[in-house]
Amino acid sequence: MPSYSYKARDSHGKAVTGTVIAATEFDARRNVQRDGALVTEISLAETEINVDEIRTKIAARRVTRDEVIALASQLGVMLDTGVPLSHAIDAFIEQSRRRGRRANLTPVMTDVAARIASGDPFSSALMKFPRVFPTLMISLMEAAEASGSMGVMLGRISEYLGKERKIIKQIRGALAYPMMMLSLAFGITAFLVTWVLPRFAKIYESREAALPTVTQIILTISNFTTAHWPLIVGGMVASVIGAMLFRKSVFGCRFIDRFKVQAPVIGPMFTLFYVTRATRTLGTLLASGVPLLDAVRIVRGVTDNVLWQDLWNDIEETVTAGRRMSEVLLNSELIPPSAAQMLAAGEDSGRLPEVLNRVAVTSEDDLDTAVKTATQLIEPAMIIIMGATIGFVAIALLLPIFSVASTMSN
Repeated sequence: MPSYSYKARDSHGKAVTGTVIAATEFDARRNVQRDGALVTEISLAETEINVDEIRTKIAARRVTRDEVIALASQLGVMLDTGVPLSHAIDAFIEQSRRRGRRANLTPVMTDVAARIASGDPFSSALMKFPRVFPTLMISLMEAAEASGSMGVMLGRISEYLGKERKIIKQIRGALAYPMMMLSLAFGITAFLVTWVLPRFAKIYESREAALPTVTQIILTISNFTTAHWPLIVGGMVASVIGAMLFRKSVFGCRFIDRFKVQAPVIGPMFTLFYVTRATRTLGTLLASGVPLLDAVRIVRGVTDNVLWQDLWNDIEETVTAGRRMSEVLLNSELIPPSAAQMLAAGEDSGRLPEVLNRVAVTSEDDLDTAVKTATQLIEPAMIIIMGATIGFVAIALLLPIFSVASTMSN
């Protein structure tokens, strides 16, 4: 944290000077005045580069979600058993140092402990590291500080983040297989075309033999690839850059997000993923006492899909106008009709948090089935594509071999 130099007058009117470490200038002024002094001047101290602060920022970029889950779980257990928050954080830091685990989170929590010792609330200390601690966790900590249920809330956060992590791994696992198969097919094909096939062609060139049509087609592609590879590599790089720029554009972002939820095989998988994340997040927030409008704004921030963000914008406008949230959900194409009906019933009965959590559980089970179904459909499709691609090149290589004996005799 930065260091501030100050000039003040104590309770007897005597001029005093000094430095204080605080997160902001306001906190520094407050810490000085807490001792009964009146601050007359305060500014950032001219110090050398803070190596510890730089190391903390670097470590914060490397913290994984699994480390945050372990932190929330351990702190929740200790707070439930009556351990004060500061002692619980110190115990976590000491345990991490002894075991040599969670090395990236250790300096982050050391900074959090220093901020708490200077008078900052736990939620404010976590807010200084948005890359490490999700918005949901900070919001729930603010609600827990007001209600005095930090232990229970940390346990709930650990459970929520654990389920969220599991779902993300399922989605990535289902999409990693086809990408790996396509990359393997491309690599094998490139090896055959650029290295193996030209060596077969030299045999026929020396014997003045005509190559089969299929082989001639592949050989033409091979010659073009080897002769113009800088252009091909440049084109691939330009395509990647163009795809990234397209993804960042308004039209491209909306197009890709719409494709995610409407694609034949992966569409149901992404739809259930967004439904599970949205309902679980909203249900957790409402059950923790967060107001509905604030909860809607938080859920909108954790939904990384433009179409769903539009949905939450509509819900916010509807709720602000005094109408029911279910009016938007029942007319939305993003929410399955059965889930929308359950949420409408929960809103009417005043049991919306419970219904949201039940919908999240049901959607998660359906997501498991959707991931398995998508994997079962993708596997044979990838095998067919890979076999057809490599098989076509293999035929181009084998056809000349079948006639090599007659070619050599001639």
